[in-house]
Amino acid sequence: MPASRSVDMLVVGAGFAGLYMVHRARGLGLDVEGVEAGDGVGGTWYWNRYPGARCDVESLEYSYSFDEDLQQEWEWTERYATQPEILRYIEHVADRFDLRRSFRFGTRVTTATWSESAPRWTVETDAGDAYEARFLVMATGCLSMPIDPQIPGLETFAGEILHTSRWPHAEPDLVGKRVGVVGTGSSAVQSIPLIAERAAALTVFQRTPTYAVPAHNHSLDPEEQAAVKARYPELRAEARQMAIATGSRVPRIDASTFEVDEQTRHQ
Repeated sequence: MPASRSVDMLVVGAGFAGLYMVHRARGLGLDVEGVEAGDGVGGTWYWNRYPGARCDVESLEYSYSFDEDLQQEWEWTERYATQPEILRYIEHVADRFDLRRSFRFGTRVTTATWSESAPRWTVETDAGDAYEARFLVMATGCLSMPIDPQIPGLETFAGEILHTSRWPHAEPDLVGKRVGVVGTGSSAVQSIPLIAERAAALTVFQRTPTYAVPAHNHSLDPEEQAAVKARYPELRAEARQMAIATGSRVPRIDASTFEVDEQTRHQ
């Protein structure tokens, strides 16, 4: 049934940011509600289920820092976690802090209007819901709208069309198929090797040459995790001070490319 209510804060999106915002708002004593287009929590990791999907930020850093018990108890299996493992982690967080009850799933915001005189937001959804909110938090991420290639004749293509960020929850059967992959960004770099193992033939269409570096991924043993967890306060503080605001620690090199010789540049 459509909902109509007034809240302190309305959060759009149930990914990493949206879940934390709901938790944080509760801690501040705010009446908070959330809406999410998907049928579950996870955001990026709910939608992106393509073969080989994993994070390119180290697992021990790509995690919440607001609760010390949560930081210490969760055990990651790999240096760079796969999509299923990250989704399990987010679902664990949602259950541990009882965050799902604040969200209306399968619901997409259609309009958001600010009234200066109220002053409040009026937000409507495709489910017929209407909210009035003091604060509207768009935790929708920067990669939430897939881009379909404008290829002439695509609308009459008789084969199956898949998009990495709309990958079916039921894994499509690519065994013995002729597959074309458009693009060589991160999603392609991760998925192409696995698709190649299944397909009878694979063609990759690349507009602009790119580069990839070895991930040096490996399983995480208990001693390695314990060493990081023992230094979490120091490591988190260091990450927050990085000039590149990724939330993770990235080595900084201030030298110009051409201050060194060609051999050193290659190294």
